Amino acid sequence: MTGVYLPSPLPLLQVKMYTFDPALQSITAKKERVVWLIFMGIVFFLLYGAANQVAGVTSPHPSFYMEWEKKIPFIEAFIIPYMSSDLMFVVAFLLPYTRLELRVLVARVLFIVFFSSLIFVLFPLQFAFEKPEIESFHLLFGLLEADLPFNQLPSLHISFAVVLWVSMKKYLHHTFLKALTLFWFFLIALSTLFVYQHHFIDIPTGLLMGIIAVNVIKVDEDHFFVSQFMTPRSLKMGLYFLLGAVVFMVLALKSSGFLAAFFLWIFLSLFSVSLVYAFGLNTLLAGKDVKASFWQWMLFSPYFLGSYLSWYYYKRKLSLMAHVKENIYLGRYPSQDEYEILKAEGIKRCINLATEQQCHTSKMVQTRFSFLDQTIQSPEALHCAVLQIEKDKEEGVYVHCALGLSRSVLLIWAWMLYKQYSLEEIEVCIEEVRPAYVKSPYMGITLDIYKEYLEELSE
Repeated sequence: MTGVYLPSPLPLLQVKMYTFDPALQSITAKKERVVWLIFMGIVFFLLYGAANQVAGVTSPHPSFYMEWEKKIPFIEAFIIPYMSSDLMFVVAFLLPYTRLELRVLVARVLFIVFFSSLIFVLFPLQFAFEKPEIESFHLLFGLLEADLPFNQLPSLHISFAVVLWVSMKKYLHHTFLKALTLFWFFLIALSTLFVYQHHFIDIPTGLLMGIIAVNVIKVDEDHFFVSQFMTPRSLKMGLYFLLGAVVFMVLALKSSGFLAAFFLWIFLSLFSVSLVYAFGLNTLLAGKDVKASFWQWMLFSPYFLGSYLSWYYYKRKLSLMAHVKENIYLGRYPSQDEYEILKAEGIKRCINLATEQQCHTSKMVQTRFSFLDQTIQSPEALHCAVLQIEKDKEEGVYVHCALGLSRSVLLIWAWMLYKQYSLEEIEVCIEEVRPAYVKSPYMGITLDIYKEYLEELSE
């Protein structure tokens, strides 16, 4: 996941690319909303589509309906509100939410998709009625044919209507627009019956799923799942892992036996990592002392192994370490025999920022921090690590991530800012000790946020 980057022509800290306000109450940028829309769109089609395919393979399944439902007419025009549910999904994500409101919407949608898909796999039901011959709206009904008739209870159309309406209504400022939107969601609910996609039982269960999502995940800054520090950069990294998860889900569905199970395991690992990045859930990758527990090894082993192989490949191209200032050194993750080199330099402690590198065994006293690779770091987390450097430097401290190109460089930069070195001094120092470091806007943004944090502390 980590590569070698070419130097940029301009010093990073002297070029402020753009400002970013990480506060939960700040208004999200359009780009952030679009990326979340893409991310959750992929999550929906991935989980829902996979559940549909699994139900198709194991069909036929039982149906649950009441006799009076046979009298429900098939009304072709209702395909318009039914198919418009996707459009309402898009519109809902593009409203100018605060960062907290947007994350709550995302978490509610994820809650609905995850638990509904689980029900579709464990307790699949099948729609019992046959559609009459279609006379109009052939294009829309043609698109609908891709949706197999197995994902019934609960109706996602109903669940989404609940959570989308709860999020949207605050931003529908005109009474007429608010009434029209609510009426349209009502038409969407009716359409599930009139286009012969759902039986009645799917509607109240879909409503219940939406209500549960709204009440479990509230607009609350203290809610663990939505309040963690993350930025669009984290979301972008999560999107990469999500695309990888899609590939392995497709491979799993096209395979059988052991191979299908193996691909499914990799899918679960990459999908979980994508959520860790997207929601800033750094601590879920590893537990106490940033070491993975048994269940974390079971879930994330493919990710841990892939990270180890990446380190093993690139480490040959990078020097182990370089002296920065005082008794502080910077570098990549050492191999087992390289710890002797560190000890020969008088280094007695390590600050380890490579959360994903769980396949290593350290031969030196170390302090670990949960820093996700190639992301903007929390200023509070950076400051804790800076203070750890201050505490350990008298004994000799080695700051490292996987390859010593991004997270460890960020921490050294933050420490030098804390020690009040000038930007020019920091730039010259880093260029000398680690010239191949990552030169990307997110590095500068991280340090801009940390500088503001230090200024607040000094007030």
